Amino acid sequence: MESNNEVTKPEWMSTSFFESALRFSEEDNNITVISSEVKAATVPGDNYVSDMYRAVVKFKRGSDTVEKSIIVKASKPTSEGVMAKITSETNIFYQETAAFTMIFPEMYNLLNEVPSLSNQPFSAKYLYSYHSNESTSSILLEDLKVSGFRLAEKKSGLDLKHCLLVMRTIARFHAVSLVLHQKDPEIFKSFMVHALYTGKDTGMEAIITGGVSNAAREVETWPDFKEKFARKLYNLRDTAMEQWIAGIVRNENEFNVLCHGDLWFNNMMFRYSDDTGEVEEVRFVDFQLTYWTSPVMDLQYFMHSSASAEVLEHSEVLIQEYYSTLCEILTLLKHPHLQPTMSLINEELEKRSRFAVIASIAGRSVVLADKSKIPDMNNVVQEKETFQLTEEYKSSLKKLLILFEARGWL
Repeated sequence: MESNNEVTKPEWMSTSFFESALRFSEEDNNITVISSEVKAATVPGDNYVSDMYRAVVKFKRGSDTVEKSIIVKASKPTSEGVMAKITSETNIFYQETAAFTMIFPEMYNLLNEVPSLSNQPFSAKYLYSYHSNESTSSILLEDLKVSGFRLAEKKSGLDLKHCLLVMRTIARFHAVSLVLHQKDPEIFKSFMVHALYTGKDTGMEAIITGGVSNAAREVETWPDFKEKFARKLYNLRDTAMEQWIAGIVRNENEFNVLCHGDLWFNNMMFRYSDDTGEVEEVRFVDFQLTYWTSPVMDLQYFMHSSASAEVLEHSEVLIQEYYSTLCEILTLLKHPHLQPTMSLINEELEKRSRFAVIASIAGRSVVLADKSKIPDMNNVVQEKETFQLTEEYKSSLKKLLILFEARGWL
């Protein structure tokens, strides 16, 4: 999301830094940077483990003076608390760089072999990356805002049109990853281990269990819900992290693809028709948790963290859209034999039902948070603070608790 907040430009974000980046991305060693104006690219609540900058860089290329807007995604200085420490102790920046430099070009090559699938990117264009010995990591990407992309309006969650578009796009992403894996399984070697769930304490348990506890305390104050749901939520809290990891970690006996890994509201930007205002395209951002596992992890996490409660009441429509698109893309890529059965997808959805419930309860408190009251994530991880539950969240939770009970998920 755009922000006009002025920021102090880090020392490493120098003229020579942008010159190196542009010479690499533009394939022109004669580029000379004249100036750079750097602002914050996000507002509180849009991003938690990175600092996001929008840099407008003016440079000379031959006799021409060019101006280019670039997104710089940078690791937080380790002095900035627990979240920065988590970033420095994991390989999430290297994972995302590997996705952009190794995997995505090959995926796009496969898609571009089919005329009806060509020129349909699912991500921003990668420009450059930088990793220093001082624990500073950064990735430079095209500024999607220049092309008219933006975050959707929050309201109470994404509506059906947004959700169907996301389902079609993630199905294309999953399908082409599966075909690439058939052709070159070794290229996915670094994505077989999850960046966060490696046995180290990354602070996620406090976020997950804290989110469920927060909801349980709120439900205790609802006379019509307390008796039926409060105890169930406290019981869920006791196994929440175990259920969360079970929803993410790969089972070799399941149907697996390359997953986005963090497919929620803040990690997708949409472009809308100038004439009708209807949503037309989506780009996914933040591939730091990209990982080889069941596609159902992406589906359950996206739907239950980010779709409106009204859409979730008819989630079978979203699943059918995903499945039909997945099969269509695999057929177009001449690998129809890789198609799973619908019953297999439904079986894996049911296995991750508790994961879906936790994504709704803990995830929506972040998605539907009041931007003016976003807590310091370091305090959340240390259980000193929680997200304040908005009226939109409470209304959504009431509908979803009833839905989850009817499905036998609670």
